[in-house]
Amino acid sequence: MKKLKVVICKADYSVSAHIEGVEGFVIARNTVYDLKKDLPDGLKFHIEGLYEEEREPWMNSEYTFEFVFQDIPSFVETYNGLLNQSNLARISGINTEQMRQYASGVKRPTKRTLQRIESGLKKYAVALQSVSFE
Repeated sequence: MKKLKVVICKADYSVSAHIEGVEGFVIARNTVYDLKKDLPDGLKFHIEGLYEEEREPWMNSEYTFEFVFQDIPSFVETYNGLLNQSNLARISGINTEQMRQYASGVKRPTKRTLQRIESGLKKYAVALQSVSFE
């Protein structure tokens, strides 16, 4: 089964995404939730519109999606209500005001800062996996 990398980014007041290796396919919706919901049908429609010689072998079989965020604003919007800017700052060890600037798109984090954020989130996920109740 092919895993498709869906790259999500903020676009003014909406979000958009493309799939690496799928030329000409772009989808935009008001929220990441809507984008994820409409993505399978949108990709199916795109594939159906291709000439047979333009189709890749994986397009005739099952596939899954891996979602990758190109920016902090789209990530924060996606998990708003579960993880706010202050929590994200604390988890990743970044100044809260700096995180607000990243989340609003005023500033763009460096590659190193993005790695700190990703590493912090993964450590947090591992900590949550160890939680249990009796």
